[in-house]
Amino acid sequence: MTDRQLPHDPYITAVTDALTTAGLEPADGWTSDAETRGTYCYLDAVITLDPNTSGIPAERWRDGLILIWEWHTGIEADQGEPERGPSWEWARLVDPHGECGEREGFTALGYPSPAYVVESVRALIERRNQSTPAERWERADELDAACEAWGADEGSE
Repeated sequence: MTDRQLPHDPYITAVTDALTTAGLEPADGWTSDAETRGTYCYLDAVITLDPNTSGIPAERWRDGLILIWEWHTGIEADQGEPERGPSWEWARLVDPHGECGEREGFTALGYPSPAYVVESVRALIERRNQSTPAERWERADELDAACEAWGADEGSE
């Protein structure tokens, strides 16, 4: 996490806490307002799960996996960047230093509840379909408003 509060910090903290409670304790995690192609910023978060701390099976996830949440301003959508709003992705770690394979879409879309993210991770690591119906985080509207306000400030710079 950064030294200053970002709009998505409470959400990512809730997801991290839910993963920990479910026995999938993250090995690492952070949030930022990073640059994309050096032009516009977006909000993002990365949560790392590895077999040593997260209880995921080492035979399939030797170096672990990462969960990636991003919120894009949509400013660069005409240049192939994502449309405005949130997305979840995951990637397999391919070495112990954090390099990852190709990012893939995650069944947890937008602002899903932390419990839904946990179930999505379990489905992924167990190679099965997601069985829990999608539910939004109870503070999703508050989070969306905070992200939109951040995006408006970013777009005006």
